[in-house]
Amino acid sequence: MQLNSFSKVITANDLCSGEVIYMCFIRGWVAQLSDAAVITDPDLAKASLVFAEGQSDIAVGAYLSDVTDQENGPTATHFRDKFRSQGPSNYAHRKQRI
Repeated sequence: MQLNSFSKVITANDLCSGEVIYMCFIRGWVAQLSDAAVITDPDLAKASLVFAEGQSDIAVGAYLSDVTDQENGPTATHFRDKFRSQGPSNYAHRKQRI
C-alpha cells in the first residue's frame, strides 16, 4: 500500500565495510531497508541527500532510492535496489580479504 507517490530512502555504502546502508533519522545509518527513514517530501529528500553526502567519513555513493511504504517498512521498487537490499551475493564464497 503506497501512501505517497513520492516515497524515497537514502542508501549508500559503508566506507569501511562496503556494505549497503540506509539513512534513519533517529539512529543514523542502518543495515536494513526496513529500518530506513521513508521521505515523502521532495525538499526534505534533497536536503537529506546533501546531509548524507556530507558524511563521507561514514558513507559513500549516497543516492535517493524509490520505495513503496508497506506496513512492515519500505520495499525497494527498482531491481538494483531490491538486489542491494538482499545483501551481498557472494556470501557463499565468503568475502575476499586482501
